[in-house]
Amino acid sequence: MKLRARAHNRAATLGDILAEADELHLLDGVEAKQAKPRTASEPVISNFLELVDFVAAHGHEPCATVPEEKLLAVRLNAYRTRPELRAKVREYDSVGLLGEGEAGATAGLQAVEQAESQEAQAKPSPTSLDEIFQDDDLDLLGSVDTSIFQLSHVPAHKVKETPDEIASRKPCEDFYRYEKLFHDFQKVLKTQAVMQPRFSSEETVVVGNVFILRGMLCYIDSILKEDTSQAERDNPRLRVIFENGTETDLLKRSFIRALYKDPHGKYVDFGLNLFSKTSVTITGKDQPTGYIYILTSETDAPALAKWKNAGLLVKIGYSAQDVRERIKNAANDPTYLEAPVKLRASIACYNLNPQKFENLVHSFLHKQRLNLKLIDQKGKPYHPEEWFTVDWQTALEVCQRIVDGSITKYRIDNTTGKIVVKNIFLSNSDSIEGQ
Repeated sequence: MKLRARAHNRAATLGDILAEADELHLLDGVEAKQAKPRTASEPVISNFLELVDFVAAHGHEPCATVPEEKLLAVRLNAYRTRPELRAKVREYDSVGLLGEGEAGATAGLQAVEQAESQEAQAKPSPTSLDEIFQDDDLDLLGSVDTSIFQLSHVPAHKVKETPDEIASRKPCEDFYRYEKLFHDFQKVLKTQAVMQPRFSSEETVVVGNVFILRGMLCYIDSILKEDTSQAERDNPRLRVIFENGTETDLLKRSFIRALYKDPHGKYVDFGLNLFSKTSVTITGKDQPTGYIYILTSETDAPALAKWKNAGLLVKIGYSAQDVRERIKNAANDPTYLEAPVKLRASIACYNLNPQKFENLVHSFLHKQRLNLKLIDQKGKPYHPEEWFTVDWQTALEVCQRIVDGSITKYRIDNTTGKIVVKNIFLSNSDSIEGQ
């Protein structure tokens, strides 16, 4: 007779073992340990209980390669790899999530990293906000108000014209027209007959003006294309001629930036200097003895409003130094009506007494002299000197007529305040015929 071992089904869990008949009474008094009551008092614990619920409902651990389970898989790996978290939730582990130990944690981490790597390689990076929201598999952005990304009351972006480069020049085909002009410029520059201040005013960048840029004279010849944009500052395209026989066409703003950037960029004040319009025969031995200057006032004093608003308030004076240095503190000086001033002309005087020159101008305009008593900032009365009620162009013309010797043929019209030719006396017969 053969003896056959009795078939025996192995118990799957501790609960199965305790449920079997204990014929030898070996387990008398032994009870299965009950899991600690579930609580969500701490986020660490409540998050772990979500994992327990997932396993109980699905019969397996969350998988890192399944988008819907990826977040739970990352969380489970954190509990397995961080001892302080394991210690807090060990007693709530009723499904054996932490039983795999260090080897299981390492395998879980590798699975998560491998899944993330494969996903990153397979899916291209989003290129817009819409793609980011569409790719939100875990609904992490579900509560975001997307209206914040909708722009309103914002003007459309305008593509700016590409800045010009000063270096992009070309040969000037008609340079023969400018050769003598640059030759005369150089002769006057050598005698210091003109002012060469450091470039500081964008208002000087106009057709006909001369500058020194990167050590070379350049002349603004014309406007090639007007600015048709709605920008606050005009930006036409200019034709600029250089003394080395080259030219360039560039935007006004680009030219201004180049002048500011050049530490030696200068504005050459030819336009308002009398000698540039009469003669360039001054030799290198001549030295300027001073400057006659013409200023207009920016005062807001009520007593001067009618002349200032009409453009009929100018100061004609003399300075032995650079005029721009002289007028730096104009707003605090009664000589300048305690207000900012604008320099309209600065005339270098050679081989003559500038004070006598100034007296001649004042004598010619004596009927237009401002005769008024004002109160300064300290409460003291004063009479402004060297101020006249004519426009600055008229004052400049008077200076020009004195230099060329023709001033004796002119007078000031007391009604219009303009310089006019003196009347020529007619013969008796002409007078009778004219009556």
